[in-house]
Amino acid sequence: MGKILKYLKLFGLFKNVQGAYKEEKGKDRPSFLSRRFIGAVVVLIGALLSLHFGVKIDENVLNNITDNTEKVVSAGILLYGLIMEIVGIVKRQKPATEKKVEPLNPS
Repeated sequence: MGKILKYLKLFGLFKNVQGAYKEEKGKDRPSFLSRRFIGAVVVLIGALLSLHFGVKIDENVLNNITDNTEKVVSAGILLYGLIMEIVGIVKRQKPATEKKVEPLNPS
């Protein structure tokens, strides 16, 4: 169990867990060390804690959530488009140099 906690620490530090596990064990990491699985466990723990300690959602909270959902989604789409534009600018290849065309001798 202690060895698994070592890998969880690497997850928390955003390190390469797959590379560290492969280097130490010589084989691919198990599925429970994937970021997707760890993220699902963290969300599940958060949901269970919120249910245990009580989350009170009344009509006003639901109205605020529904009113702001459109704003959050449109802001997310805007940020995604902005990031993709920046990535496209950074990754674009330089255009091929144009060949100089010399004018014909006017005689």
